Amino acid sequence: MVKQILIGVFCAVIFSVALAVTGLFNVHIIAYALAGWTVLCLFLKRNHALYITGSVAVIMCLAWVGVTASGVAEENATTPEEYLTEYNPKLAFYTFTPNRQVEMEQQGGVLSRIDTSVEPVAREIVFSTDKNGLRNTDDVDSPEVLLIGGAFIAGSGNTQSALISEQLKTKYNIAAYNVATCGSLDEQALLALTLVQEQPLVKKGILFVFEGDDFDPFTTEVHYPFKRAVNFLGNNELARFLREYSNRFAPTKVEQARVTRFALGSKDLAFSEAYVEEATAVEYAVDPKFEELLASLSDSAKLVQAVVFIPTKYRVYAPLLGDNAPALPESPKLDALRTIAANHSFAVYDLTPHLQAKAITQWGEKKELLWWSDDVYWNASGSEVAAELVKEIVRGNL
Repeated sequence: MVKQILIGVFCAVIFSVALAVTGLFNVHIIAYALAGWTVLCLFLKRNHALYITGSVAVIMCLAWVGVTASGVAEENATTPEEYLTEYNPKLAFYTFTPNRQVEMEQQGGVLSRIDTSVEPVAREIVFSTDKNGLRNTDDVDSPEVLLIGGAFIAGSGNTQSALISEQLKTKYNIAAYNVATCGSLDEQALLALTLVQEQPLVKKGILFVFEGDDFDPFTTEVHYPFKRAVNFLGNNELARFLREYSNRFAPTKVEQARVTRFALGSKDLAFSEAYVEEATAVEYAVDPKFEELLASLSDSAKLVQAVVFIPTKYRVYAPLLGDNAPALPESPKLDALRTIAANHSFAVYDLTPHLQAKAITQWGEKKELLWWSDDVYWNASGSEVAAELVKEIVRGNL
């Protein structure tokens, strides 16, 4: 009987691992499978339990070998981030695969994927990561500044040369290091604090907060060891391939919302309805954790001396839109940020006037945009405006 129990446990572990490597099942299903398969194997003949479990494991191994050898996961990815995103068990959130370079033609932005009536804009993208799984062309030994933030700093929708860090290097000879993930603001902060403790990075950071997402309440989800192990097992080519069709990751605020359009001259410009609502809100209740996070980065860790407010696409283009566009109030989030800053040791800089001025000039002279027309993220021109502001902050001109 003891031997049968040991065989059952062994088979259940193998079966659960096989399920976990697909990346399709959450930790609760894996736990139920572990318990259920153990019990089932107790009622099977010893050899039958081993044969069935072994067959499942072999099938998964063959599928993994086939997907890995064919490169189909990378070929079918919609964006480089979709393919490269992987779980970091030490930090308990997702970064990118370390030391990789992916080149692809991204067929369009998130708005065109949500609404097929939005004309997609194809773009050639080079996406390079360093040893930390962050989007940096190389490992900067002694950066002058750390750029801490989310998708805008990681350059979602843009090629490597369009990153703020790359533009700082090529145009202003400023060495900057991206500490940017696809996760929430608290995850970005944790990553920055961890890196400066473990690696010889300068403790001079600029934190970027996006009006659309970064003021939302933070997650309180606990990643206990079993959950970390299950998520880590999903870091493989088979899981990457399957999640491209399974919507494995929870949909973002933008993906859950509709696309809306407003007249820009003789054309219509697409926006995320979710971000339009964020931009036109007249009230904002500060999450206490938000102030605690800013205080820990600035007062306690002495890491962040400047916080830059990134406006939504709608806030930037509202002055140029037709009469049907909603009125744009002053941002209560920016006001809250400035109020918080008065009690802590960081300064606040608003990118809105810089982006609006460039947007008006560029549209008037060339009919060109700072944002991708089919996306919620800026293009190289928008990133250039941000790089210029960072240059002024680093050089102490503001």
